[in-house]
Amino acid sequence: MSQLGWAALGVLVVATGVLIAGRTARRHRHPGIVPYGLLAVLLGTLGGVIAFSRSGIVPIELTALSELLLIGGYAFASLLWIAFVFEYTGRGPSITSRRWVGLGLLGGLTVASTAITWAQQTGRMQLGPLGRVAALTTFVLQMTVFSLGLLGVVLLVRSAVTYDDLPAGSGAAFVFAGLGITFLPLAIGYGGQLGEESIYLLAFVQIAAVVAIFAWIAFGTDAFERGAAAGHLARETALDAMSVPVVVVDRSRRLLDVNRATERTFGVEPTRLRKRSLAAVADIPDSLPEERPLTLQTTAGRREFVVDRTEITDTDGNVLGQAYRFADVTDRQTRKQRIQVLNRVIRHNLRNDLDAIRGFAEPIREEGLPTAEASQYFDRIETLATGLVDLADTVNRSERVLTEARLKRERCDLVAIARTVGTGPMDADITLEVPDSVSIRSDPDAIELVLEELLDNAVTHTDRATPSVTIHVRSTADGGRIAVADDGPGIPPEERAVLLEGKETPVRHGSGVGLWLVAWTVTRLGGSLSFETREPRGSVVLVDLPDFDTVARLGPTEGD
Repeated sequence: MSQLGWAALGVLVVATGVLIAGRTARRHRHPGIVPYGLLAVLLGTLGGVIAFSRSGIVPIELTALSELLLIGGYAFASLLWIAFVFEYTGRGPSITSRRWVGLGLLGGLTVASTAITWAQQTGRMQLGPLGRVAALTTFVLQMTVFSLGLLGVVLLVRSAVTYDDLPAGSGAAFVFAGLGITFLPLAIGYGGQLGEESIYLLAFVQIAAVVAIFAWIAFGTDAFERGAAAGHLARETALDAMSVPVVVVDRSRRLLDVNRATERTFGVEPTRLRKRSLAAVADIPDSLPEERPLTLQTTAGRREFVVDRTEITDTDGNVLGQAYRFADVTDRQTRKQRIQVLNRVIRHNLRNDLDAIRGFAEPIREEGLPTAEASQYFDRIETLATGLVDLADTVNRSERVLTEARLKRERCDLVAIARTVGTGPMDADITLEVPDSVSIRSDPDAIELVLEELLDNAVTHTDRATPSVTIHVRSTADGGRIAVADDGPGIPPEERAVLLEGKETPVRHGSGVGLWLVAWTVTRLGGSLSFETREPRGSVVLVDLPDFDTVARLGPTEGD
C-alpha cells in the first residue's frame, strides 16, 4: 500500500473514532455511552498511529515497539469493552469511580509487565529471576484481559439470544465488534509469523473493521436510543423486589439464584452459590406438606413458612430445576391461634366463671343466711373474680409481645432474669440450678414474661400444699435453654399436644391462656417449646432461645 493510502486511512479511522464519540456524547446519560465513546477514540487512535507510522508522512517509528504498542492498546480496549458491556446490558457490577480506577490499574499493570517481558526477551534488559516472574505475570494478566473481553461477548450473546433484550442486527454487530477486540492478539501473533508488515496490516484491518461496526451502530441503529430491553433486569428486579424469600435451584438442588429477601432471612451469601445446595438455605423435604407450615431456622430464630415449589422446564417439558417461594406465616399462625384461644376463653372459661359468681351471689340475697355460709360464698366469689382479673392481666400483658412489629434485641443474661423471677413473691419453694451467666441477644422483657407464666402455671396447677419448682439455665450451641421443673400432677398429654400442634378444637383445647402465651412468646423470640415428664412426678417445660447475634452470624448450615 502506498504511503499516501496509509495516511488517508489513518485520517479516516481517527476521524471516525472522534465522530462516534461525538455522536454518543449527546446521550451521555445512557448506560454504556462513556466506555463506548472512549473505546471508539482509543481504537481510532491506535489504528491511526499504525497507519501514520506506515505512511512515513508522520515521523513515528514503531518497528521496535510494534507488538508492545498493539498489546498495550489491546489491553485497555478489552477493559473498556467489558465496562461497556456491563453498563449497557446491566449484567454485571456497576462501573463506579473506584472500579474505573481498578480497570485502569489492571491495564497499566498489563502494559508494564508486558514491557518488562518484551525487554527481557529482546535482550534490552537482563533481569534474571525477575524477568521470569514478569513473564509469568504477563501471561496471567493478558489471559485475565482476554477472559474479560470474551466475557463481554458472552454476556451480549445472552442478552441478544437468551433474554431477547437486543434487536438481532444490533446484537450481531456488537458481538462481531467484541470478537474483533477480544481476538486482536491473534492478528498480532499470525501477522508476526508472516512478517513485520503483516502485523500492521492485519491489526489495522481488524481495528478498522471494529471502528466501522461501531460507526454503523452509532449512526445507523437506535441501539443507544432504546438501549438493551433489559428483560432480564426486569425479572431480576422483580425477584429482588419480592418481600418473600425466593430460591432457584437446578435438578441436583444446587443453588442457582436467590433474591435479597433470602439473603436477609436465611443469611445466605450471594457469592459462590453454585457450590451450595438448597440445604444451605433450609431443610426442605422432597415432599412438601400441603398447607402445613414448615418450621425453619432463620436469622431471626425459628419461623414458620408455607413453601411453594414451581418446576422450571424447557420447551420440551424437561425439568431443569425448581423455584421455591417462602411465605412467613408465623405471625399469621399466632393471630389465628389467639382468636381460637380467646374465643374459647370467652365462650367457656369466662362464661362459666360468671355463671358461678351469679350462682353464689343469689343465696347471699336471702335474709337469714348463716354468717359462716355467707362467708364461704363470698370467698368463692372472690376466688373466681380474682381468677378473671388474672386472666385479663395475662391477656393484657401479652399485647406488647404479640402485637409489636419487632421485639427488642439487646444483650441479656438468662441467669439474671431467672434470679429476678425466682426470688419474687411466690407461694412455692423455688430452686435455681444455674451457671454464673448465660448471655444472649434477645428481648429480656419477653423472656421474663415466659418465665413468670411458667412459674405461675406450676404453682397454680398443683396438688401440693407447698409446690416445689426448679429452674435450670444453660448455654446451647446457638443460644440458651431454660427448663422449669415442678412436682405437681403434670401437664396433661392432650394439652401438650394442643400446644405443640398449635390448634384447638371444641373437644381438644387447653385449660387456660398462660401456656398459650408462653408458646406465642417463644415463637416470636425465634425459639422452640417442648415438654418432658419429671420422675417420679411432675412436668418439665423446656424453652430453647436463640442468640440473635449467633444466628445472624452463622446463618443456616450446609446440610449435605
